[in-house]
Amino acid sequence: MISFENISKTNIHYRILYHYVNFVHNFIYYSRYYVLHKERIPRGEPIVAVSNHQNGLTDALGVLFSFGRDGRYVVFIARADIFRYKIAAILLRWLKIMPAFRSVDVGKEGLEDNAEIFAQSAKVLVDNGVVCLFPEAGHEDCHHLGTFKKGFARIAFKAAEMTNYEKRIHILPMSNHYSDYFGVQNKLIITVGEPFTFEDLYETYQQHPQRAQKILTDRAREKVKALMLDIEDKSLYEEYNILRTIYDWNYLRKRGKSVRYFPNILQADKEIVASVSLLREQNPSCYDKLLKTAKEYSLLLDKLYLHDWIFRQKLSFGTFLLRFLLALLVIPFIVYGFILNAIPFNTSTLVTRRIKDQMLHSSFHFVIGVLFAFPIWYMALFITAWCVTCKLWMALLFLVTLPVSLVIYIHSKIIVGKQFNRFRRFRFWFRGDRFYLRAIELRKEIVGMLDELLPV
Repeated sequence: MISFENISKTNIHYRILYHYVNFVHNFIYYSRYYVLHKERIPRGEPIVAVSNHQNGLTDALGVLFSFGRDGRYVVFIARADIFRYKIAAILLRWLKIMPAFRSVDVGKEGLEDNAEIFAQSAKVLVDNGVVCLFPEAGHEDCHHLGTFKKGFARIAFKAAEMTNYEKRIHILPMSNHYSDYFGVQNKLIITVGEPFTFEDLYETYQQHPQRAQKILTDRAREKVKALMLDIEDKSLYEEYNILRTIYDWNYLRKRGKSVRYFPNILQADKEIVASVSLLREQNPSCYDKLLKTAKEYSLLLDKLYLHDWIFRQKLSFGTFLLRFLLALLVIPFIVYGFILNAIPFNTSTLVTRRIKDQMLHSSFHFVIGVLFAFPIWYMALFITAWCVTCKLWMALLFLVTLPVSLVIYIHSKIIVGKQFNRFRRFRFWFRGDRFYLRAIELRKEIVGMLDELLPV
């Protein structure tokens, strides 16, 4: 195993890469990147950050850049299987990522290597650094919080032990929430929770280490859970998911809050899911009816190839025509963006098509695209433009417009895709399709039930 000594120290190459990826992550890859309550991050004190895990590497990047004002670079601990190849291990170590060994990967004997990793992590904390773990030890594929493993608690107690229990180690709960797990120009929220310490468990730890670690693990999980959208019953995930999708805009508008501010959507979704779960206890028959209706509505949307957002808009031939003309107008932007960006945009697809776990696709798209394909391709276009025009300023201007062309290309595709959805809806309405009419009826019924469940 390679050495992880002094992993928290940086060099100029890391800092250059950090600022480049930070810019792309915050302003190009995501249309909006929110960090809520960043003032809660304890300055200059040791931090063990724990977060839910839903989207591979992009979860880690969201956490990393949320510490931008703090001035410290986060050290991460990830699954050891991604360190299988030496070149990958060296690169990951340079990116300040250390392996955590799981019995499913290395067997019980291999778990002994965790002792060294945990000791190195504790040294980072003793030096007032930041270590981040995703205690679910694997990513979920939906808005659900899995079981926490005790690795972060072992590191936290180890650091306290190394300082003779004199230094306060902060546990910082965090969460991530995506508007969509896949694609570019989506929205991401990183929510920072209230940090807490665990001096009250020191005595318990000295006598019963496993018990103290379990208590700390449970505390952290409850705090992370409070920050995120957690649909607990995965067997009913689709029903809960469609209910919050249908009603979050209604919920916010009744309360006079903006539907354009994505953190408002997250808060509305959390409250809707919590109220529906409470209904399960208070009125089981009403709950069963609501979820049965939601299930039927969701199946009809799949059958019609329609999205729920389309039913929020009034059906108007004039509006439909105007939007159709707008879709025609953006076609040249799609063609222009496709010519300039198609090759790097689709390079990572050659890799992801072989990866069954879709929740890892965004990680490969980001790394292959952001770190390799787009920079190389844009530099090639810049050199070509310079050679053709023989004017450096024109080539530089062209280079600056390339990321803009990518953003315009993506949004133009979205506009055209939505217009196809509107066309399908208009056709169903014109034909009086019985499945379409049934979907409208079910949606009204769901909204009515949720209005009663969630009065202003």
